[in-house]
Amino acid sequence: METQATISERERFLRYMSFQPVDRIPLMEMGFWDETLERWHHEGLPKWVVHDRHLEAYLDLDLSFNRNWLPINALIYPPFEPKILEETETDQILSDENGVVYRQRKHHRTIPQYIRFPVENEADYERILPRLNGADPGRYAVDFDEDLHWRRERGEIVGVNFHSFFGFLRDLMGLEHGCIAFYDQPHLVRRIIADRIQFAKDLLARILATGALDLVQVWEDMAYKTAPLISPGFVRQFMLPAYEELVTLLRQDGVQLIMVDCDGRVDSLLPIWLEAGIDGTHPCEIAAGSDPVALRRQFPGCRLMGGLDKRAIASGRDGVDAVLRHVQPLLQEGAYIPFLDHFVTPDVPYATYLYVVERRRELVNNPYARI
Repeated sequence: METQATISERERFLRYMSFQPVDRIPLMEMGFWDETLERWHHEGLPKWVVHDRHLEAYLDLDLSFNRNWLPINALIYPPFEPKILEETETDQILSDENGVVYRQRKHHRTIPQYIRFPVENEADYERILPRLNGADPGRYAVDFDEDLHWRRERGEIVGVNFHSFFGFLRDLMGLEHGCIAFYDQPHLVRRIIADRIQFAKDLLARILATGALDLVQVWEDMAYKTAPLISPGFVRQFMLPAYEELVTLLRQDGVQLIMVDCDGRVDSLLPIWLEAGIDGTHPCEIAAGSDPVALRRQFPGCRLMGGLDKRAIASGRDGVDAVLRHVQPLLQEGAYIPFLDHFVTPDVPYATYLYVVERRRELVNNPYARI
């Protein structure tokens, strides 16, 4: 590690993710489930720690870029009015602000049962188009300029989370219908992707004009445990030109880092993203075979984050040490930030997580430390 005067979290992050020398590697987490903090309150975490920001301050972690996005609405706007459509003693059928209808348990948190998404065909898409105007000034918070000023003063990473070409299609049509549309409604898929590019140009014009945008996360979530949800051939055919156009837009206004957020197995998708000029991916979900060490060997120069197997972490100190030893070569190479391969789950004991933090702290200060 280079010895130098203290630099900001932003400078450290951007330099390190560009394979440049830094004083230390960023020490951050992607995020925490609310239930995790609730468990930890019974295991010694102070009761006032009720948010990721509190926990980062308490444990002296760097701010997670993933929990500190600029307040820019890149989804449906104006939102639909949320409604309760039906209700029983145990369940509710709800319609949310994005026009999605789903069934949800009333008394404990579960994965919703989705019933209908706002777009099933081209007529539905026409009806929703007035809510997809990227130039609507209401998409930016009223105090956006002041907020941006103070983020820059504090030396924070300035980032935007952009639901991209598969990700936004999934938002509009749902996973099943969205995938089938590539076969049954290819014209609609192409139209949504083309419109999404224009939306990005309109939406991001204001922030790009400032020259302050450091990071864009391209949210896709287009893979499961063993493979992508659609073929790499379809990704190349339908999305590669759009990725390239998006990257050109961002680079010409100084965006230094463009990362795809995609759970699941990404090894067959990553070469397409890299070809488009995207820098890399996270969170490198181990259960799906997205091992960051293997990905770096296959794609040298790829920027990576995540990849600490949450299952091994939950098993205790031996599991923690094994995981950190596995990724240590990447820490020595650079442009890899070690955090859990998604949000920290409530099966991780608080004492174990404290051990994770301290062992990582040793490594981010000295990647050659013995683990």
